[in-house]
Amino acid sequence: MKVIHTSTNATIDLLQIATAYYFYPMDDSDLNADELAASIVSEAQRNAQTELRATSEILKLAGVVLRDRASSFSRGNNSNGLSPSMQNAGNSNYSSSNALTSPIANSIGGISNSSINSGLLYDRSAINSLSDDEETGSNVAIPEYSHLPGKFGSLSFSESAELTNSPTNRTKLLSKLDGLEGCNTPRRLDRVGSNDDASGVIRNDFRDAAVSPRTRSVIEEAMGNASSGSERVKSISRKPHGRNHTTTTLSNTAVGEMETARLPKVSLSEMMPAWVKRKITAESTGTRKSGVGNSTQSKNSEQKQHYYGQYEIHSSETIISHEFNRGNWTWAMEWSPDGNYLALATENHDLAIVDAGMSASLWKVIHDDHIGRLKNDTTHTIRAIAWGTTFIAIGGTGDAVSIIEPYLPASSSLRPSGITKQSFRVVDVITETGFVSALSWQKNSNILAIGNREDQCLVVKVCRGNDSSVNTNILHNVERSDWVNAVRFSPGGTKLAIGDRSGLLSVFLFVVVEQGEPPALSSLQNITMEDNILDIQWAPDAKYLYVGGEDYCITVIGTSKWDVLQKIGRDRWVPFLAPSRGGSYLVSGGSENSVSLFDVKKEWREVTSLPLDGGIPLFAKWHPKDQYLAISGQFNDVIVYETSCRRLLEGKCLRSKSAVVAVDFSPNGKILAVGMESGIITFFDAGSSIFVTLYETVIGTGGDVTIRWSPNGRVIAISSGSTFVLLDTVYSGESGKHPQNNSRFFVRKVIQAGVNFASLTFSPKSEWLALTDTRTQILDIKNNCNCVRVLDQENVLSSGWSPDGSLFALVGTRDVVSIYDARAKSPSDWELLFSISFDITLNTLCWGPSIKKGLQYLAFGGDDKRATVLEIRTFERTWEEILGIPSKSNINDLDWNDKGLLCIGDDDGVVSIVDLSYLKSGRAVNEMNYNWQRQGLICTMKLTRNLGRNAITSLRWLSSNAVRNNRNLLVVGGSDGIVEIVDLPDRR
Repeated sequence: MKVIHTSTNATIDLLQIATAYYFYPMDDSDLNADELAASIVSEAQRNAQTELRATSEILKLAGVVLRDRASSFSRGNNSNGLSPSMQNAGNSNYSSSNALTSPIANSIGGISNSSINSGLLYDRSAINSLSDDEETGSNVAIPEYSHLPGKFGSLSFSESAELTNSPTNRTKLLSKLDGLEGCNTPRRLDRVGSNDDASGVIRNDFRDAAVSPRTRSVIEEAMGNASSGSERVKSISRKPHGRNHTTTTLSNTAVGEMETARLPKVSLSEMMPAWVKRKITAESTGTRKSGVGNSTQSKNSEQKQHYYGQYEIHSSETIISHEFNRGNWTWAMEWSPDGNYLALATENHDLAIVDAGMSASLWKVIHDDHIGRLKNDTTHTIRAIAWGTTFIAIGGTGDAVSIIEPYLPASSSLRPSGITKQSFRVVDVITETGFVSALSWQKNSNILAIGNREDQCLVVKVCRGNDSSVNTNILHNVERSDWVNAVRFSPGGTKLAIGDRSGLLSVFLFVVVEQGEPPALSSLQNITMEDNILDIQWAPDAKYLYVGGEDYCITVIGTSKWDVLQKIGRDRWVPFLAPSRGGSYLVSGGSENSVSLFDVKKEWREVTSLPLDGGIPLFAKWHPKDQYLAISGQFNDVIVYETSCRRLLEGKCLRSKSAVVAVDFSPNGKILAVGMESGIITFFDAGSSIFVTLYETVIGTGGDVTIRWSPNGRVIAISSGSTFVLLDTVYSGESGKHPQNNSRFFVRKVIQAGVNFASLTFSPKSEWLALTDTRTQILDIKNNCNCVRVLDQENVLSSGWSPDGSLFALVGTRDVVSIYDARAKSPSDWELLFSISFDITLNTLCWGPSIKKGLQYLAFGGDDKRATVLEIRTFERTWEEILGIPSKSNINDLDWNDKGLLCIGDDDGVVSIVDLSYLKSGRAVNEMNYNWQRQGLICTMKLTRNLGRNAITSLRWLSSNAVRNNRNLLVVGGSDGIVEIVDLPDRR
């Protein structure tokens, strides 16, 4: 038998060696008793340098085992295969104080007698006091075994006493040791009730059981398995300390208490995420794209007897997400500890940092830089990110780990030049790491675990010198038999889990042994999976360890007994696992085009799945406060779902009996007008906490409905089918001549046409109204809506003035965008500036905010599934297409607020919002830094409602001039019959 000499696991090895020798005799080629005693004392000498608490108890136990071993065979015959040296050891009686004199004296070296006698190594008087008679127990002080390894640490106080004082029970209790659970425990000595018994003849059943092939092989296999992990752990010398260190071996209970002590004092309260509820609700309804859902039509008879109007208050079904177009696969992501930033690692060698502050309407990429050549002249595609309390660590294919120091001041605004105030500087590079597969920081420290394809797990400490320079010291190098694909510190930082390609999962205790020294590693548990391990994640309370890999399942391991609680089958390999920070949910890969959400409280039952377009998901990460869930993979976009409903206002979501086709806010924001496909027009009080109906009427035949408030708020224009109505909101009658009007609205003008009206819009100063049926008429509002100009373009679907009124544009099915110079006092004098041809039908247009004369921006979209933005330079009489924002379906409506946010409503139930505020700089795009334009291309916020079963028909921003509008409020209507106001707060 080989005696294992490793500084990290000496205490466990001592127990295993002593127990194995207790169970079966050795032949002449094995270690004799003197050598065993010398080895034990040698290990104790090493342990004594680190002042391990367990050393005295371990030596006491080892001495008692040796004494029992020798005593039992001194009573039997010598035909049991006992080696001569062991026979002599037995005859010399280990109860004598001289029995261990020679080996101890030769091995104890520099340890003083006072240390020995004090019990630091072992209690010699306690061993000497033991009698040869097994029925006579000695009065030995009972050691506390609760801090010893494995099942041995679970012994009760009474069991500890029996272990120390009773050789009969010692055999049974020692079998509780980890690695020896499968051993048969024979009876060492047994008195037989016969005449021979009276003469003191003792039957020795131990030899027969011990030499059986099964027992010996089991023990040898157990010893081999128990030592294999610890044999591969190497402690690297550290400056200025050059000693190797060991860790105290602890029971599972003690380790759990240590872990719990380091967890946050207040756990996150967690319910089912609101977006999950909304998604499940939406999926359970029969909402159709052509109309409202079946849930509205399936009311029971009792409800039908009570008339409640056309609307009912409805729970929001909107899912809010943020998407970032990275142009390639994104392998890994990591949140900053405070959750305000998100780091993205992409195949194109870039590291991107996203400002994800809670006050942001739209998130910004504040850093996106290529990771160039490193100290060892290599570049790398980033495959792993870890964001610690001080540094960011990144690693990948470049045989190195880069240590980045983020500088993130409180103000995160971008300068006009496009240069950020933040900085992310590489301050150190750890070279020769091989292909880095995984990184993990220990909680609240600068200790980093690195898993690589050099069959290693490196544990390093990043230090800052007196000169502010940053350097790295290697603390441990854990060698494995295959690639290390996953490393993960426990939430409390007291344990380290390592998973490799061979399927071996190892858990190490990682605690400080000596004050002032770095933590040391001690093997705690080894578990073999059925195939390659790809990811390891701890539950936030460290009660579970989740393992995923190429075995097509998620393995849930309970950390109290290290047993497998559940296996969840998957369709593919499981490349990632993501437990929520509250611990109630687990997100996992394992499907081709979706990620799955499991409810931990319901025995990991799958609650829902999130579909993804175009590839296999590779990574997911929850926000530190569970407010977001980020997903990336083999597709160009990174998707971050909002898991709270903070943007969805209570009482501001209604479901109607018909599709909602038109919405608009009054200029002061107090009233919201909603038009249904049936022709019903309803006015709601939008200023109260919930919707309150103010007025309701029916106009025209329905179908195509358009509603527009005049910018001054005096009139409302409504077209429904072939009917046009202009309503006044202010009574201006003369007393005694006109009757008093107590209603909020009264009719000013009605126009009936032979065809349906397609579009209407007001000029910025509320002077003119453009009304389109088969042609576009410009009406003079102040002069009883008399027509003053008819524009030639036919089949117009949308029209509008620029914010300063200088330009007027029309789009439609004729594949032409017509732009007029509208600066003339009379529309009859307008001049056509541009007529731009396109090969598609354009359904909608809107103008961007106007900052500088002669520089305007126009957005339009339609059946090409793309929102196009033109820059128009009127003084130069030129235009340029500066931006194309893709959509996954046809675009139905656009609106661009004066803060620079452009929203796009499509035919698939999605509202996309992009931040184009950089266009308000007053400079032409060709004079700008490209980074500004790139933001509009890569950062999108999306509001999704009944995906694929709903068309967004109308949307409007609340004007920034509205009363008490310090937020970005957006109202959205759809063919699902739902109208909802969403709150998108401003960036600070």
